[in-house]
Amino acid sequence: MKRILYVAAVAIATLITACNQATQFTIDGTIANADSTTLYLENITGTTPVVVDSIQLDAKGNYKFTHAVPEHAQFYRLRLGNQSINLVVDSASHITCNSQLQAFATNYTVAGSEECVAMREVALGGGRLKNIVNQAMSGEGNRAAALDSIAAYKSRMSELVLQAPASAVTYYILMQRVNGLPIFDTYDYADNRIIAAAATAHEMYAPEAPRTEVLRTLALQGMAARREAQKEAVEIEASEVSYIDITLYDLTGNEQKLSDIVAQNRVVLLDFTAYALDYSPAYNIELNNIYEQYSKRGLQIYQVSFDTELNRWQTVADNLPWVCVHETDNVQSTLITLYDIQSLPSCFVITNNGTQLIRPESVADLKKKLAQILG
Repeated sequence: MKRILYVAAVAIATLITACNQATQFTIDGTIANADSTTLYLENITGTTPVVVDSIQLDAKGNYKFTHAVPEHAQFYRLRLGNQSINLVVDSASHITCNSQLQAFATNYTVAGSEECVAMREVALGGGRLKNIVNQAMSGEGNRAAALDSIAAYKSRMSELVLQAPASAVTYYILMQRVNGLPIFDTYDYADNRIIAAAATAHEMYAPEAPRTEVLRTLALQGMAARREAQKEAVEIEASEVSYIDITLYDLTGNEQKLSDIVAQNRVVLLDFTAYALDYSPAYNIELNNIYEQYSKRGLQIYQVSFDTELNRWQTVADNLPWVCVHETDNVQSTLITLYDIQSLPSCFVITNNGTQLIRPESVADLKKKLAQILG
C-alpha cells in the first residue's frame, strides 16, 4: 500500500511539474566577462520598460529567468548597463541567449525561438540603420547612401512581414521608428497595403491580441485618408475597372479561372473568406440564400478560401453549391494586396462582361446591389 501511495505521489508531482512547465518560459545563457554586473529582464511591451527580474552575474556569467507565459505575445529585453537585447515571448519556450560584456547588444546569439531569431535580424538591422541615418543628418554621412539604406532595410522588413504577417515580430517591425519617423507610414499607399495585410492576418490568427486592434486602426486610418484625398466613395461602382484574374484549384483538383467563370455568367460574386473563422457558418448561410435567389438569373459565386487547415476547407466546400477554391499561400497571398482586402469576409460584384467591379460595404449592401442588377 505504501508503495502504491508513493508511486501515485510521484506521478502527481510529475504532472504538476509538467503543467507548470507548460505555462512558463525560460530565458537563460551565459554573458562572458561580466562578473559582478547586474543583468535585467525587462518587459518593453508598453511605453515604459518594466523590470521583471534581475541577477548579479558571477565569474562564469551564467543566468536563468523563468516566468509565467503571458496571455498574448509580449516583448522583453535583456539589459546590461545601457545595452540591451530584444526578445519576444508568445508561448512556453526555452530561449537561450549568449553574449559578452563588450558589444553585448550586437555580438550575441539566440536559439530556441524562431520569433527571437527573426527579432535579432530586425533589431540589429534597425540599429545599423539608425546609425547611418544619424551620421547623414549630422553631416558626417552621405544622405543618398542613407536613403538607399532605408530602402534596402524596408524591403527586407517587408519580406519578413509577408512571410509571417500574424507574428508578433511583424507588429514590432511595423511599429519601428527612426528618429521619430515611422519606417512604415500608414498614409503611404504601398506601406498601408503591407500594414493591411498584417492586420488581416492578425484578425484571423490573433483576434484578441491587443496588437491586432492597433494594426487594424492603422490600416483603416490609411485607407480613410487615401479615399478622402482621392475624393472617392468606399465602393468602386462608378468607375469602369477590370478585375484581376485568379487561377486556383477546386476540391477535385481542377483549375478554376475567374475569367472563365465571368465569361460564362451574367454576374459573378467574388468572395474572399476563411471557413475557420467564427463568422463563416452564418455568412455562408446568407450567401446560400442569395445564391438560391439569383443563380437562375445569371449569378455565380467564386469563393476563395484562405484557410490554413485544408481538411476544414474541404469539408465545408464539399457542401457548397458554388465554385470553391483554396489559396495555399493563405493570408500571405498576393491577392490580399491586389484586391486591397482589409478584413474577412470581403466580396466584389463583377458585372458588365467583367468591366465593372463593385465593392459592397456589407451583406445588406450586397443584396441591394444584386437586386438593382438582377432584379
